[in-house]
Amino acid sequence: MISDEKFGKRDRILKTGDFRKVYKKGLSLKEGTLLFYYLPNKLEHNRLGISIGSRYIKSAVTRNKIKRTLREVFRKNKITGGAGNDIVVVLKKEPGTKELYKNMEQAFLSLIKRAKIN
Repeated sequence: MISDEKFGKRDRILKTGDFRKVYKKGLSLKEGTLLFYYLPNKLEHNRLGISIGSRYIKSAVTRNKIKRTLREVFRKNKITGGAGNDIVVVLKKEPGTKELYKNMEQAFLSLIKRAKIN
């Protein structure tokens, strides 16, 4: 496995304070069921955080499947070069399970393009 394709701790937003900072100071975009917040960070790589409320998607199995899918989309389409950004993806509606990966990938890449994240 190529080490560049991993989704390790350096690629994740883990702390509540980091999430809050992105929500408060970051810019937001919406595409389909995805709400996308982003904020430049002082790192040379992008980090991803995912927030899916149990209030909106009751089944833990479905929430975890969506999270795994979003992490895979981020990992496969790693954005290289330029300054790093903290990216938080929020879901407030169930996206449906038919062609989940394809739909998430299209929405995520569209948001990356609109945000002009390199």
